[in-house]
Amino acid sequence: MHKNNPLGKINTGQSKFWLLIAVAVTLVACGGSGGDDGGGTSTNRAPTATAGGDQNVLEMSFVQLAGGGSDPDAGDALSFTWTQTAGMAVTLSSTSVASPSFTSPDVAAGNPVVLTFRLTVRDAGGLTASDDVSITVQEPAAVVTISGNLRYEFPPPQASCNGLNFSAIQMRPIRQVTVQLLDETGTTVLDTTVSNDSGAYSLTANASINVMLRVRAELKKGGNPSWDVEVRNNVDTDPTPLPLNQRPLYVMDSSVFDSGATNQTLDLTAETGWSGSGFTGNRVAAPFSVLDAIYSAMTLVATEDPAASFDPLDAFWSPDNVATRGSGTFDEDIASGEIGTSFYSADRLFLLGKEGDDIEEFDDHVIVHEWGHYFEDNFSRSDSIGGAHGVGDQLDMRVAFGEGWATALSGIALDNPTYCDTFWSNNTLRGFRIDIESGNTGTEGWFNEMSVLKLVYDLWDTDNDGADTASIGFGPIYDVMTGPQSVTAAFTSIFSFATELKQVSGQDAFIDALLTDHDINPAGIDIYGSTEANDGPGTPADVLPVYATVVADGSTINICSNSQFDSGRDGNKLSEHRFLRMNINVSSRYTFEIITTTAMPNPDDPADDRDQSDPDVLIYLNGQIQNRIVGSDAQGLSGAANQEIFTTPNNLPTGDYVLDFNEFRFEDDETTEVPNAFPERVCFDITVTPA
Repeated sequence: MHKNNPLGKINTGQSKFWLLIAVAVTLVACGGSGGDDGGGTSTNRAPTATAGGDQNVLEMSFVQLAGGGSDPDAGDALSFTWTQTAGMAVTLSSTSVASPSFTSPDVAAGNPVVLTFRLTVRDAGGLTASDDVSITVQEPAAVVTISGNLRYEFPPPQASCNGLNFSAIQMRPIRQVTVQLLDETGTTVLDTTVSNDSGAYSLTANASINVMLRVRAELKKGGNPSWDVEVRNNVDTDPTPLPLNQRPLYVMDSSVFDSGATNQTLDLTAETGWSGSGFTGNRVAAPFSVLDAIYSAMTLVATEDPAASFDPLDAFWSPDNVATRGSGTFDEDIASGEIGTSFYSADRLFLLGKEGDDIEEFDDHVIVHEWGHYFEDNFSRSDSIGGAHGVGDQLDMRVAFGEGWATALSGIALDNPTYCDTFWSNNTLRGFRIDIESGNTGTEGWFNEMSVLKLVYDLWDTDNDGADTASIGFGPIYDVMTGPQSVTAAFTSIFSFATELKQVSGQDAFIDALLTDHDINPAGIDIYGSTEANDGPGTPADVLPVYATVVADGSTINICSNSQFDSGRDGNKLSEHRFLRMNINVSSRYTFEIITTTAMPNPDDPADDRDQSDPDVLIYLNGQIQNRIVGSDAQGLSGAANQEIFTTPNNLPTGDYVLDFNEFRFEDDETTEVPNAFPERVCFDITVTPA
């Protein structure tokens, strides 16, 4: 207890004296003497003493007393005296300084000792004040270790990927996740650790207190390599949903338990929630299965590049994520769970999870496939335009490479060439498989994602079959993807990848054999596919050359966009987007003029231009788009009927450009609603002139 006011101590003569003096001073002051006692000298006033706050300390520890004092009389010198008034005797570092220290004594377990000290402050006139402080010394609380193993249930795919086998559950470790020990309310973190690659963890706690264990669906690591991955629930039906990165993080909690008097083991298992023919329990395993697939992919990269820094990634999975696209905005559809398909977008993965529709949490190849797009986005470069694609489709070469790369990466990261994607069909869990090692679907070529994925996988794997007689490992593949592929002057494709890989690896003969095996011409191959002769199945038109050349001198070329391989108006199939090369050797503004030369079969209705051609063009220099928005118009994408004409507002730098040219109506679903069928093939005159 503190007693700072010496005027309150009226049980001693000295205190009474000062009480009387105080009264006298008050009376004199009322007389208007200005504080003089009538004798011409000032009255000395007592100091105050502060011994500091009471403390609880551990035995055999350093203790600092925090004393001090003050005096109302300016310039009055103070002295300090400490005395111990109770408890086991200790030696102070000094008894005459304001804040001495000492070492607390050794005390018996369960028997705290209270040490009491008094600080006396004296001024130059001999007046004093005192204050007491208590220090409670106790033995450290007994500490116990709580350790164990974390597992999640993983149902492997059935034979031929025909659903999941919940009768053959595999117990897999929950690796590298954050593990917390919380108080019984779940609000205070007592200790934190990270599980190891075997799923083992170890935490410490005071003995005999109520605690709980929490396993967070996150991977957090600083240093080299570094990563930050979280699995969250994207569904939020509140009228004002939280921002995506604030939506709930999945966790697995234990029940509250007694930490005990001795070390104990606590194992936790995240269960699938499956019971016989459907999900009846909480699907606790789902987020940890998602996280583990991503960890496998990051480990592949980190093994090759120990200093890799992974951009933060949020994976969004929900049991309400359905393979139906909503009718709202992107954000509204994400919040409702109507995501349409599993996909990657801007450092975010979105994964299906609706029972009876499509679940992805145990389709680890699908998860890593989507992560493969994250890799391209953050470590390399992708020029893919995305869109619907099926096995064996004749695709835009950028889509073919991006999808083939992602599937091959899933096989490499998981060391498993069987790609399974399970889903419900007629109320039964079904699925399909891709044999990454030897599957052969559709016409081989630079436009087939199957050709790309097999070629990339065969570069890595050590199994010899057919033209696959060697292995270059993941290192050269990683070096190309993070190096020359990321800055190629061409669009990203199997041509840019293979050309640069030959330079990096020096394995020309092996790479040429694989290219030949997939009907891609290796002779004289360059990033533009200049020597390619494979134009797809049947007798297609408008496929080759891969790149046409337009000269920026006012010359006109005619080129056609053709939807011959696109029955669904996806706009991402072979020959719909046509590619052009253009060299600018004089920095200047340029005028681009694209005029449709194919007659449209429908009358031009200005109220609905979907009955007319809509040519679009995008201009790139080393992967960077050069189109500009002028006013409210995006140059090259204006929507004008049967033409696209614009002049660049800025000088184009010198360099080798590539142009992406297409007929927008081939990706416009409503084009099919016009009275007469829109042409399958539309041709254009293209002219580029210095302004």
